[in-house]
Amino acid sequence: MTYRQKEYLYPLVIILGNLINYRGGVINMEIKLIIIRIKGKKIIISFNILLLGQDKIVLKMLWLQEYNLKINWIIGDVEI
Repeated sequence: MTYRQKEYLYPLVIILGNLINYRGGVINMEIKLIIIRIKGKKIIISFNILLLGQDKIVLKMLWLQEYNLKINWIIGDVEI
């Protein structure tokens, strides 16, 4: 997947609003636009890139609320 420099940078914060000290606390890279399907709905979206080691993805709270995912925190399963 190809990536690019973000046009608009923003700070990386946790849910309480505290700044995370990750590469200066700024999100600066993203993947190019991709098409995904959720609940039969076609979505064109770009995801930010964070080099998090073994973690694969971090989803924003507003994104989670919009798609109302079912998350099993014990086994790490996500259902749409």
